[in-house]
Amino acid sequence: MTLIFIGNNELRDMQYFYIKQGSTLPTLRMELIEDGRHDFHKFHECIQGADITFTMVNIDTNVTKVAKNKAYIKLRENDDCTEQYVICYDWKERDTKEAGSYKGTFEITFNGNIKNDSYTYPSGILNMPIREELLITILPK
Repeated sequence: MTLIFIGNNELRDMQYFYIKQGSTLPTLRMELIEDGRHDFHKFHECIQGADITFTMVNIDTNVTKVAKNKAYIKLRENDDCTEQYVICYDWKERDTKEAGSYKGTFEITFNGNIKNDSYTYPSGILNMPIREELLITILPK
């Protein structure tokens, strides 16, 4: 995480991701950060049935390069016994064809298919990242 200034001296947290022009690796991964709420494990249950998409917009031209392409969740490798997930996007060559700086976002749409009388699961749309912007730099060959 890095703090940078964006217009009007506004301070923002940024996450950076670098990939070479024309490359499809590495996979873009975004970790779900536990916020200390006691019901965070319920979110992990709910996200397993959600639809997840990825969008990437050129910062200079405001042109959308990737529009709501399918993303997915994957079980995170860890040493403790709780299941945790990461959100992933597999690049296609056309996604990284043009060098430049891009803003990336994930959209999670909860479809409400998990029901429980003792807990209300989220429904609707959640955009990620929430706390930090995701800046993607496609480096020239």
